[in-house]
Amino acid sequence: MHVATLMQTFTDRRGRPGGTPQLRRGQVMRRRGAIAAAAAAVLGMAGCGGPAEEEQASELEWDDEAGQYVIEEAVASGEVPLKVWFEEDYLAEAVIAAFKEEFKDEYPDIRIEYELVAKNDAVEKMSLAGEAGNGADVYMSFYDQVARAIDDGTAAPLGEYTGVLQDRMSEAFTSVVSVEDQMYAVPVTTESLALIYNTTLLQELTGAPDPATTWEEIRSLAADYNDPSTNRWTLRMSTAEIYRAYPILSSAGWKVYPDGNVDDPGFDDAALTGALDYYAGLREIYDVPSADSTWETIEEAFAKGETPYVITGPWAFSLFDTGAAENGFEYGVTTLPTVDGGAPAGAFAGMHVAVVSGYSEHPAAARVFANFMASDAGAAAVYGATGQIPAVNGDLLAGIEGIEDDPHVAGIVAQSANAELIPQVPQYFWETGNTMVIDVWDGLSDAAAAQEKAVATYSELHGL
Repeated sequence: MHVATLMQTFTDRRGRPGGTPQLRRGQVMRRRGAIAAAAAAVLGMAGCGGPAEEEQASELEWDDEAGQYVIEEAVASGEVPLKVWFEEDYLAEAVIAAFKEEFKDEYPDIRIEYELVAKNDAVEKMSLAGEAGNGADVYMSFYDQVARAIDDGTAAPLGEYTGVLQDRMSEAFTSVVSVEDQMYAVPVTTESLALIYNTTLLQELTGAPDPATTWEEIRSLAADYNDPSTNRWTLRMSTAEIYRAYPILSSAGWKVYPDGNVDDPGFDDAALTGALDYYAGLREIYDVPSADSTWETIEEAFAKGETPYVITGPWAFSLFDTGAAENGFEYGVTTLPTVDGGAPAGAFAGMHVAVVSGYSEHPAAARVFANFMASDAGAAAVYGATGQIPAVNGDLLAGIEGIEDDPHVAGIVAQSANAELIPQVPQYFWETGNTMVIDVWDGLSDAAAAQEKAVATYSELHGL
């Protein structure tokens, strides 16, 4: 297992690793069976030992009536604070306020302190800070960092909360952060790509506000609407990443990691050749070099009301809300377009999680706080602060104030049915895949040659 070379795919809301701009909405999604099995297998291979193994959740006091662990007296009395890491001030403040409100009668003196730490950096920072004794009790990260956290001893099993959480959310979410019968992180929110469309502009251009469902429909509109001389395009999307290209490649017949085996990403699949050819053919819809398909030229142009379609994620909704108000248009969200006659477009999904540090000196309090983020009150606080959709079951989701009135949730949830929570994979998968789709999009090589290069590169790097 390549724990040391993992890459957080979903950290950058605009496709670049390491960014931390504000998120607005997320969505619920399900992974497919083979992918979940692979993720569980990878988690199962994570190294043993470390503080998480020494601290057994079964030794903590569980209150059956309350359905929660009993918080340590030092924390409950306010003698020492519970320390948590968040990426955003507004989320930290909202969750902490909701937590204190929820437990104001039971633990009126409890103190919670937070520090801002990027989710993508949290596991690595915790491995150092935890050992030094100055880490957090609970921190936010991504689901595909959990195996590394277990390996480092910075993720502790959730104990009794495993059953509680399994009753509140789908097996798709719980399985990818579990080893055998124990969860090691609390799923908090989810996100993935979707097709976002300008209903006002489509009404003007086509006489109806309804979005396209296939690439062929978009291609037909582009034949009349595109104007390269004025940089006017029917659809905008990033073309430099396999993360963004995968929905097209999957609809055209290619399945990444077909057997859920990290040794075989499927780059040698014959179906990928045809899928890459199809992908290259979409250049006539958006005839822009991959290096120029930046988020500025994609999301900001859509926000100006000049582009009928854009493929991006819920992180852009804040910008689009502002743009729609300033430029007088409405927009909708729906499932990603398919290849005519092809399969539904799959998309790589992301999931934000709360992790109890294996180094925490207050393991009961830490578990209570982490679990709270997936409770009714906690999920409502998360949605209210960020607009991201909590990773809870649909019936619980419907009870959160504002969700049913959100005009974009239905489209997000619909796309989520085809989203995939992929296993933790080596960083070089993304690098190799990105090069492959760039080579094809920019005409640097044909599909077969780009595919052959990807197979050789992945094999070489995998053997190191």
